[in-house]
Amino acid sequence: MKKHLLAVLAVMALSLPAAAADRRQALETIRPLLDTAAFSGADLSAQDQLVLKAADKYSSMPASARAARTSGALLEWKNALGSDAPAALMLSVRFNGGGELWLLKPSGPAKIDEWSDTRLPFTPEQPNTDRFFGYIGGQYMRGGGSAGNTTGFNGRLGKTFMNGRYDAALLYGYLKLGSDYSSSSYGLTGRALFPWTDHVGWNVGGSLTRSAPSPGDAVTSLGVLGGINFFLPGGSFDVTALIGNHSTYSLLIGYTLYLTRK
Repeated sequence: MKKHLLAVLAVMALSLPAAAADRRQALETIRPLLDTAAFSGADLSAQDQLVLKAADKYSSMPASARAARTSGALLEWKNALGSDAPAALMLSVRFNGGGELWLLKPSGPAKIDEWSDTRLPFTPEQPNTDRFFGYIGGQYMRGGGSAGNTTGFNGRLGKTFMNGRYDAALLYGYLKLGSDYSSSSYGLTGRALFPWTDHVGWNVGGSLTRSAPSPGDAVTSLGVLGGINFFLPGGSFDVTALIGNHSTYSLLIGYTLYLTRK
């Protein structure tokens, strides 16, 4: 059973999400079609949402002119995605001091949010749709009844909630110290997610695990965790520190892979 789980998690980590490649190709399709009077560039966010960089004249345009140009870009984005376009298709426009979020409704494109970058740096931006994810990484642990420092791996399967502000996951971990000590653990984790930028974010949360060391008796542990996420197309590279009862301290480094598109 353990070997099968290791194989599944390894395949998850090495797989490249087709959705990310499709959106990157669609991005290259619409770049030459952008209205250069309004937009100076386009890219994808860490969540594969289209981000338009406003030209210098955009902020001084009348609201009707900004709406017309952004609506045209949103329709071009839908055409480029074709059948892969989600029902709730959005894009954001970024300019100095703030930005706008646009949604393609059945009645046509509409601005649904705008913000100022004077907000506090730890305040989340307008979130994206929730999705399932998988995680696999290495784990270094000290304490918890082992005779020394132990290394192993940690895998999770989970889902984000409340428009990407929180996540929860099932976890499995395995640690080993030489030939004399090993420990398998199962449990749950939950985190609050806070993006700083399109490329970096941070998180805090907790975990509940049941460990079965050998030798030793099974033990239930509670922990608090926090970490940094470096967003990549289709996932993120994560560094997490965990402090638990029973004097356990862990450092986890791994990759989160989005299993479903937004």
